[in-house]
Amino acid sequence: MTPLEKQTTNADEETQTGVLSRSSSTAPVHQPSSKSLSPADNEVDEGNGSSSSDNSEHSTRRPHDLRESFPQFFVLPHLLSKNAWLLMVATSFVMIVYTWLYLGSLWSPLTRVKNVEIILYNADQGFDYSQTPPQLAQLFQSLTHNSSLGTVLEQQIMNPESPLNHIVTWVDKTNEPGWTRESLVDHVLDGKTWGLLYFPANFSNNFLTYAPSMTTGPAKTENLKIVDMEYIFDQGRSYATQSIIEKYMSKAMESMSRTIEKGLLTSPVNQTLLTTMHPLIWVQAIHLTETILNPVLVYGQNFATYVVFIVLYIGSMLAVYSICKYLPNTIETIGVLTFGPHDPTPKRAAIPKFPALRIVLARNTVAMMFSLLHTIFIWMVPQVLPNHQMSEKYNAGIAFAFIWFVGLSFLSILFLLSHLLTVDGFQGPATMLMILMFTSSGGILDWIIMPGFFRVGVAFPFTYAVRGLRTIYFGSLQDKMWINWLVILAWIIVPGLITMFLARSEIRLRRENLRRTHSIQPQV
Repeated sequence: MTPLEKQTTNADEETQTGVLSRSSSTAPVHQPSSKSLSPADNEVDEGNGSSSSDNSEHSTRRPHDLRESFPQFFVLPHLLSKNAWLLMVATSFVMIVYTWLYLGSLWSPLTRVKNVEIILYNADQGFDYSQTPPQLAQLFQSLTHNSSLGTVLEQQIMNPESPLNHIVTWVDKTNEPGWTRESLVDHVLDGKTWGLLYFPANFSNNFLTYAPSMTTGPAKTENLKIVDMEYIFDQGRSYATQSIIEKYMSKAMESMSRTIEKGLLTSPVNQTLLTTMHPLIWVQAIHLTETILNPVLVYGQNFATYVVFIVLYIGSMLAVYSICKYLPNTIETIGVLTFGPHDPTPKRAAIPKFPALRIVLARNTVAMMFSLLHTIFIWMVPQVLPNHQMSEKYNAGIAFAFIWFVGLSFLSILFLLSHLLTVDGFQGPATMLMILMFTSSGGILDWIIMPGFFRVGVAFPFTYAVRGLRTIYFGSLQDKMWINWLVILAWIIVPGLITMFLARSEIRLRRENLRRTHSIQPQV
């Protein structure tokens, strides 16, 4: 190899080595774009034949550089992280639960009216034909098969093939001994049945007042008596539920009355009936009379029986959050650490520290004061509204005490949730619990015409709060009032004791951490 060839070979090796070292360097290399190159640089590049290769490399790297710099100008890819998708799923689940609880509890209650039990009692003593013309008496006996009118209607209602039999669930107590109208009414008041359809003893004889008499001749208007069936129900038990049942009962009894009238008019003896019977029999003979027990006189007061507790629960949430979040926690350090006015070094306090249990009780006392103030305003609104209704056996003081008592149970539950889920984390679950308790409490509709899931409300204090306030306002289900007090008391005591144990341990732990932290001397 000639000296010139050796020199050229060494130069090429150095050039390749330099390129490799530059390409393998970890330090960033600035590569100016073609726009920033001067004409002289272009000429140099053209001279050494590297212009085309550099431009090609720049064109291939430019989209990659844009992709790397794209998030700097558009933050969405950074926000749509795994946590964001989890939050979307969680919030969507909450919305689904809210919607399902509200709409599911009120959806299509008419399809479950069959679950409602109505007692049927026929006390009809039958027809007394002593003043009825014999020919007409025989006619009635043939039409009724020698039975009372009440028995005819009873058989029609209890016939499994009759449409009337499928409206509600009928419980026929006619042949059970010992029942009277008064005892059956008590059965309704005790909540053992939703209503009573009662045929009185003079039911058939009232029908005969539309027929001519052998002593007085044709029936006179002033002597007519309406053939009354009596439907008895407790309206204060559940106003909305009873409204639905009442509507169905009215339509059913009206349909039965029209069926009987149509049967008489289309019978072979219809001409005899048209000429002998008083014409009003085809208009008002068989009638349904409603006897309302514990009536709801003010429509809005029915809503007050559950709205006041929704507001009270929200007020309890605010009270618990405010006490745990904003009231000063420095009371926990009293007797543990204190600072002098000119000495930043912590020292033992001269005063004795408060026991942790006393601090917990003090917080509960402040919460009770919150609840007391909330109860005053909540209780006051229905009291000052016109036509406010109150049961005879109760008074405004009992109503106030009961509402406050329920508020204490809400505080007990919410304090427990705040200690289990932290102050900032308990609000969402607490709100979901409120909606579950409200929709399953029977406040709007009773469980009898709701899906079976909502009977879970039997475990929550909201159910007994609504039922108790209806007892105080309307007098409904008075024999169950002691159960309302007892269940709500249990919801005060059990979560309250658990919360006191947890809070006491938490305060002691924080105090111990304070002692341990300030016992370490700073290193100089």
